[in-house]
Formats: sequence, structure tokens, C-alpha cells
Amino acid sequence: MARVFIDGFESGKTDLWDLVVGAWIVTGIAGMDGTYCLSCDSFGDYYAHKYVPAAPEYYLAFRYRGSSASYASSMCYFFNGATQLARVRRNPATGFLEVRRGTGSGTLLATGTIAVNVGTPILIEVRYKPHDTAGVFQVRVGGVLDINFSGDTTDGATAIDGIRVGGDGGYYSSCWFDNVVLDNAAWPGDTRIQAIRPSAPGALNEWDPSAGANWDCVEEIPYSDTDYVSTNVTGKTDLYEATDLVGSIHSVKCVQVAARSIKEGSPTPQNLQLACRSGGANYFGDNVSVPAVNPKPLTKLWETNPSTGQPWTKDEVNSVQIGMKAVA
Repeated sequence: MARVFIDGFESGKTDLWDLVVGAWIVTGIAGMDGTYCLSCDSFGDYYAHKYVPAAPEYYLAFRYRGSSASYASSMCYFFNGATQLARVRRNPATGFLEVRRGTGSGTLLATGTIAVNVGTPILIEVRYKPHDTAGVFQVRVGGVLDINFSGDTTDGATAIDGIRVGGDGGYYSSCWFDNVVLDNAAWPGDTRIQAIRPSAPGALNEWDPSAGANWDCVEEIPYSDTDYVSTNVTGKTDLYEATDLVGSIHSVKCVQVAARSIKEGSPTPQNLQLACRSGGANYFGDNVSVPAVNPKPLTKLWETNPSTGQPWTKDEVNSVQIGMKAVA
């Protein structure tokens, strides 16, 4: 068990999140990674919320840059249903981080000693375990453990099923986020998320393009809904060669395949299996239901290469093919 959710916002959209209020995608923010990042650079409710499998503990990491010394405050929250369990806040007066349990402003549990300066991008990692007596609330700033609290970390529920980055009307965020990683077993570390996109035909080209070549209908960033591939035949698979990773790669933690999808009318296939091809073989994720009203991205995350059972290498990622299969 490890990676649960990742988003580097390199799709140019916020579609991987379940609820987005106020926040938007921007480019050109100095010190943030890649082309795009999430902006919560305003005063009020500006956040992105993700529902996740219920678990007793989560590790959350993100790259953070505050924009206002007076208002840069809330960073992230943990939820059980609609109930806020805890939050991490930057105190705008001192720059130090605070961890709080409970709803609203909550109960202050601990304060760090490392100043998070506005205008300086930095890696923030949070470990949170809600429990009445054996809870854990830890925060790393730039890889250094800054807060290490144990004891009562919840006012009630002891399972986490939602995470949020951003702020609310009580504690503004006034910041930008990038490279959000959620893990259920270990500190994520300094993870950078890159987008690789279709660049040529793969081993199977069984879906119908709206025009031209299959891969050229699904390679835009941000996406375009004016060209696409489609099928009404169960079992059909489309695969694509993809662009390479760039820069110096220390290690690869996972590969996530995403396909923006919708079904129309009464199609024969009702689900998708996200696919990757490695080592000359095709591998498929579980069935995921295709939405019937609004298109959205469906995802499958492979922490290890299914061809080898070992962590991905840079060369394996550079040679992988990605795609999807229509299933009943």
C-alpha cells in the first residue's frame, strides 16, 4: 500500500478533484514545477477537495508558495464525510506552521519553528492519524521534521476519507499548490509529477477517431472535446506511444494513466479499463464506470511496472504505451 492519489496539475485542469471551489489553474508562477499549478491566490473559499478511500492514517505532500504575508494561512485539511477533522495553517504573523484539530478554527495542538516565508516555494509534508489518545500529527518543511505531536488529534471520527488543499473564509489561503501526493504508508518525499501524452500510434488502434489519427485526437493539453476517439464495441483497445520524461530522474514512484471519458445514448460497453503496455504485454486496470452526463478523467495508478513487479525505471516509462479498453 502506498500512493493513493497524485496531481501535478499538468493536464491544465482540475478534473482529478471531486470538488473545486474558487481555485483555478495558472501558469508562470516562479519556483513551481512544470507548466501549471493550482491557484488559491485570493481571500475566501478557494480550495480543491478529493474523496479518498477511508483510512486510519494518511501522508499528504505538496509544493507550496504563499502570496500574501498578511493572509497566507490555511494549507490543507483532513475530513471524515462533511466533518473537518484537522487542518494545517501558516500563522501569518510569525510564518510558523500550526496543526489544529476539530471544525472551524479548531484546537491548536502544536506550532512549528521553521518560518515558511511568503514568495519562497517549499515542500510541505503532513502525516495525520486521527485518534483520541494515540493520534499522530507531524509536519515536515523542506524535508525537515518541524512538528511532531502525538496524543488526541480528533474531536470524534478516527477515519479519513477526504483531503483538501486551500483555504476558507475564516483562514484564507492566498497561495499556490503543485505536486500534490497522497500516500497511506510513507512520507512521499520531494516528488515531481510530469505529464507524458500520446505522441504516435501504439500496438492496438481499435477505436474510431473523430478525424485523422487516433493518437492525435487525444494528445491536447489542456484537453479539447472537439476531437476524440470512440467505440461501441466491447473489448476494443486503443494504445498510444507517449512522450518521454524530461530532466534528471532519480527514481519513478508510480505511473498514472488518465482518460477523459463520457458515454452517450445506450452504449454496449459501460465501463473502461485503463491500459498500459510494457515488456511487449498489455496490462489493464479494474473496470471503472464511464459517466453519462459530464465527461471526467478516469484513472489507474501503477506503483510498480506490471511487467516486472518492480519499481518503474526511466527507460521503462519512456517506452510504455498508454490507453484504454472498452468493457461491459
